[in-house]
Amino acid sequence: MTPGSVVTERPHILFVDDEPRILGGLRRMLRTYRDRWDMSFAEGAEAALVALRDRPCDVIVSDYRMPGMNGAQLLERVRLEYPGTARVILSGQTNEDNLLSIMVLAHEFLTKPSSPEQLVATVERLIDVRATTGAGTRSERADVQSLPSPPHTLIELTAALDNDEASARSIGTIIEQDPAATAKVLQLVNSSAYTVGRKISDVGQAVALLGLHTVRGLVLMHDLIRTFDVAGGVPAAWMDGLTLHSVETSRLCRMFADGTDWESNAFTAGLLHEVGQLVLASTRPGEFAEALEAWRGPEAEPADTAFLCVTESAIIGFSHIDAGADLLRFWGLPVPVIEAVAGHAATVQPGAVVDASSAVALAHMVVEAEMGPVCGPGGAASLDEDQFDDQAREAITRWRRERSRHQQ
Repeated sequence: MTPGSVVTERPHILFVDDEPRILGGLRRMLRTYRDRWDMSFAEGAEAALVALRDRPCDVIVSDYRMPGMNGAQLLERVRLEYPGTARVILSGQTNEDNLLSIMVLAHEFLTKPSSPEQLVATVERLIDVRATTGAGTRSERADVQSLPSPPHTLIELTAALDNDEASARSIGTIIEQDPAATAKVLQLVNSSAYTVGRKISDVGQAVALLGLHTVRGLVLMHDLIRTFDVAGGVPAAWMDGLTLHSVETSRLCRMFADGTDWESNAFTAGLLHEVGQLVLASTRPGEFAEALEAWRGPEAEPADTAFLCVTESAIIGFSHIDAGADLLRFWGLPVPVIEAVAGHAATVQPGAVVDASSAVALAHMVVEAEMGPVCGPGGAASLDEDQFDDQAREAITRWRRERSRHQQ
């Protein structure tokens, strides 16, 4: 068996702690799951590495503070040597500096003591994403370390974080102009001990929970949020066009959802609905550039019946829709956001806007019709404005008015 491969009939979970009593407690707490998981228990990081060489695992759950090699150092080794393994920190002792390293290396951060329900739900979700994507592609589609951002956004964000008058809301407003930074901040806040028992989709709230010091550290970590690189062959104009489309879609989604209890989910899903294209640009830049070129055709415009996801699937084997939904599911974002992202490229116009999914699907269609396609067919024939109800029509009219004003 080669390092990084995971071949088991049942999911294999490895628990690591330097205290035997903690491992014993985990054995007792999880004994009812022995028919669903194969579980191993390692006393310390070195023992864990020995166990992994004998049998790689699907999920590793490790303490942070351990003598010798700590949990962060262990997970760094696991990330490099076993990229198909999902990584969880289970710890009750961390400071702000440790938290940054944990956020980089772990997919989830749970506090001790963790309830059996919380621990099981975390492990099951990580197993489920791996199972749905397949062992060969999970590290591409769901375990992306960083996503590309427009250079001007990072410059503005860095300058704002250096301002003594910066607030969580003002920083959140800047982050909301960048789908990549939004996705990463929401991943970190939802995959940590900050949000036990709840999911966060509001960027300003996420920044407030993380703290400006932590957000500043994240921005400075180049492997978390990085400037878009055209070296892979993806055209620079694609980044600007996709970002503008995503921001405008999120604005229209917020207008559709104004005053509802799903407003935050709709806005965030609108901003992140094309995040899968960022994944493909990061992991398969050459093939993604080829798919973009083939989709656009010789006239540099999409054919009237061509969807980018169909071209991507033919060239890459999966589409940006698959990649985006897998990434957000693995990162622990709220389910309504994931569902809206997965269904954004609808072929039939929604009859009414009743939730985040219908808001994103309709907003995506409207923005493509107004500004040009980013993943749908060319032209605006699929948009039937006679079907809009009064509320949707009013929101679209207001969005067009505001957009026209901003362009002046």
